[in-house]
Amino acid sequence: MLSNVSEFVIQGITEEGQLFQQPDWATSLCNMLGTAGADGRMIYSSYVRPLMVDGVAAVVVRVSLQHVDPKAFEMVKQFVAEHRLKVRSGRGSRDAEATGPHPVLGVERRDTAKKGW
Repeated sequence: MLSNVSEFVIQGITEEGQLFQQPDWATSLCNMLGTAGADGRMIYSSYVRPLMVDGVAAVVVRVSLQHVDPKAFEMVKQFVAEHRLKVRSGRGSRDAEATGPHPVLGVERRDTAKKGW
């Protein structure tokens, strides 16, 4: 699977077809691979990001993580195996090259004039 794709999607559904019941699992997994910014807010790694797919939590993992941080990649694989989560391929290499790397947002998105929101 990993030779033809640049990313894969961990779905919040078990191999048995049940909705994964651990709350906020996708955010927690991404937080484990992220860092805290100067303001204390979490900055996700550019190699993993949470998202919703058809109303179900999921995580997109860039395959290049296995070369950049093998221990982090192994941790993701162990999480998937331990919780028996479904995994599907994401974009292929050509698709990912067309849009560039997943950016880490470094700009403030809140409007401070509206009390932080």
